[in-house]
Amino acid sequence: MRVRAALLLACLTGCAHTEAAPPPPRPMQSVPDAGPAVEPRADLDALRAEAKKLLETQSELYWKNWTTGAPIDVAATYQGHDALFSLHTIAAVQAAEAKEPDLVKRRALTDFELYLAGEHIASAVAPLSDQVSNIEGAATVSFDGAEVPYRNIEPTLANEPDHARRVALQDAAAPVLARLTPLLAQKQAESEKQVRALGYPSYEALAARMRDADLDALAKQAEAVLSGTEALYTKAMADAVHRELSLDLKDMRRADIPRFFHSSAVQSAFPADQMMPRFTQLLAEMGIDLAKLKITIDARDLPHKNPRAVCFPIVVPTDVRLSIKPAGGVDDYAQLYHEGGHALHFASTTTPVWEFQQLGNATVTESYAFLFEDRLEDPAYLAELGMTGELLKGYVRSAAVKKLYMLRRYAAKVLFEEAWHGPNPLHGDALKAKYRELLTRAYGFPLTDVDADRYLVDHDDFFYSADYLRAWFLAAQLDADLAKKFGATWWHSPKAGETLRALWASGNQLTAEEVAQQLGDAGLDEKPLLARLQQRLQ
Repeated sequence: MRVRAALLLACLTGCAHTEAAPPPPRPMQSVPDAGPAVEPRADLDALRAEAKKLLETQSELYWKNWTTGAPIDVAATYQGHDALFSLHTIAAVQAAEAKEPDLVKRRALTDFELYLAGEHIASAVAPLSDQVSNIEGAATVSFDGAEVPYRNIEPTLANEPDHARRVALQDAAAPVLARLTPLLAQKQAESEKQVRALGYPSYEALAARMRDADLDALAKQAEAVLSGTEALYTKAMADAVHRELSLDLKDMRRADIPRFFHSSAVQSAFPADQMMPRFTQLLAEMGIDLAKLKITIDARDLPHKNPRAVCFPIVVPTDVRLSIKPAGGVDDYAQLYHEGGHALHFASTTTPVWEFQQLGNATVTESYAFLFEDRLEDPAYLAELGMTGELLKGYVRSAAVKKLYMLRRYAAKVLFEEAWHGPNPLHGDALKAKYRELLTRAYGFPLTDVDADRYLVDHDDFFYSADYLRAWFLAAQLDADLAKKFGATWWHSPKAGETLRALWASGNQLTAEEVAQQLGDAGLDEKPLLARLQQRLQ
């Protein structure tokens, strides 16, 4: 996940192509009762400069919180910027957007408008967001006579060989969830209040613009993914869980997932001390010198550092940061390759348009991240790392079922968000029950009461889960296109590196659908990914 300050919403939406037709304008919403625009705030260059500086300040705070666990006070950063995120300013940007004849410039203004709207909401919920971040950063869980940092529960579960102890540790987090849930509920209620103040008829309506997607159509596609993979997944997952965890699928629990993804049988093939050298070598084969890019890599092993790798594009492209906490193993490599894909994208962006550097929808940048992460599921690349014979075949099948698990999980999350924010929204216990129902269906094993209590913790603001689902589709389409042009092991081709750098250079200008069309496809298509997974499972 690429992290941006405040709502952690937007990523870049793609690449430019000088021969492509100008993108169509995106629909705008009117801000009610905003009154006349205040002229000083209508200076777009001044607005951009103020927003850019604020975003850098906030990103620095999130970086320190993520890497060191330092307390965070984003709410304080909004002081003095009330006018920037006011309804008057948003109305002024909308007015400029409506009058802009150049469709590319209008698209940049749309991204800026949506950023301002998002930050208008973020400023309102910042005190609650800070409380959540501070609790997560400082909380510990009492287990087996020791205090486990809340953020270290997942890696602890991954290294715990006993099923019963894993479940017990997961259940021990209940008091932390009890502290987080009311805060998250308040945050959501305030977000929805601010959405209405911005003139949107619903939370989903604003989310659709931020995601640049037809969410109703995506929900139907998500349902098709769940229905179409049910039989394939159930058998493959049952076999994998029995083989790797010695459990029947019906007896598996969410607490077992980190251990399942830990893939203990092949951990020795992914040593911690080879993680960065291997990633660097992969890029070198493509003609990409990581050392020449403005990417700072923090690999310190600090006690309150979030163990998940993350990319912070503080200033694109000159100050891009990557936080890792190397422990070795497949999941650790996957996080590095994924976040490394984000970092490469941002550090290779050359457009001077700030909106196309930092703002917009995340689907396309997520597709670049998944493109690199997917090398760790590719039998040809794995063979190059020294994996052979039955170990290779078994791991490829295991990786495929785990990708199918993730695909189904995010399809269910999209459906959950639709049930929460769609035409007939659910709330409270009914919403928690829907979460439990959908995730049980997606996983193929039941959720416990504590698992179900995660329904707000497992929420992505403004349908961010939709970006992941669509990005998996686009990454598979991009992989297929590179293989067609440069061979199955396209990562050995410097021309493949040139192709990717060309895509990365323009940052956020085209939508995911437009990128797919540049590849020769009609639009985003799940079939290449599903076909590849089915082939690898066999």
